[in-house]
Amino acid sequence: MLAKSQVEVASTRFSRVFTSGQLVWRTEFFGPPPSPVSSDSLAVAGAIDYREPGPGEVRPAQAFLVEQEPGAVVPPHFHFVDQFQVVVAGGGKLGAHAVEPLAVHFAGASTGYGPITPGDSGLSYFTFRASADETGAQYLPGARPRMRPLPKRNVIAPRILMGQLQDVAARKAGVLETVLEKDDGLAIFYLRLAPNESMTTPSAAEGNGLSMLVSAGALTLSGRSYAPWSCLFVAPEEGSATLQASDVGAEVLVLRYPRALNP
Repeated sequence: MLAKSQVEVASTRFSRVFTSGQLVWRTEFFGPPPSPVSSDSLAVAGAIDYREPGPGEVRPAQAFLVEQEPGAVVPPHFHFVDQFQVVVAGGGKLGAHAVEPLAVHFAGASTGYGPITPGDSGLSYFTFRASADETGAQYLPGARPRMRPLPKRNVIAPRILMGQLQDVAARKAGVLETVLEKDDGLAIFYLRLAPNESMTTPSAAEGNGLSMLVSAGALTLSGRSYAPWSCLFVAPEEGSATLQASDVGAEVLVLRYPRALNP
């Protein structure tokens, strides 16, 4: 299982200038950069060709945090792989949908979505991928010829209400909430763990892996503490993971990717 805390990756945070002058910040938790770090603008897209994984090739998972300043609107675009986005701070709109913490969006590979419009307090969200895409946003309509002929899939889950700190610490028994679950493995779960409680996640093998985000309290894994905004990934072959809450309890968002389409 991969696990990274925000403290561990703080040095990766950097900003790029949007076309209208506002800043967009990115912090990389694990996996290769989702677009070239050397670029100083978000206006360029399509400079890197995407290559489908070869037979048996397994690409690393990605997790990164994006922070958009007010006014920094990201135009409609797509990516070449399945991904989840989780709003953790601020607010705004994803397309026509109002979003605030914890909002979860799933976009299938080569499915257009957006624009992503921050509100007056900005908008911060994580992007999670089970298989890395390093080509950056493919802006529409210009990049439409690059889209793969795949089924289009956009899913916005019901908003998840996080517990207050005092409620998390006072919880007596854990609960696993199913927010969304589809026949192809796509699923969103929310784990609420009592202090010092252990809980087993749903199986990553029922889909294409699990990405997880600590949203409240803290986990204790191998003697290390993982506070809010820590990111984890469980590969399909690892099955389920056992999570241990700290003495203040924990809440964890669990995202399962759909199984790969048959060729």
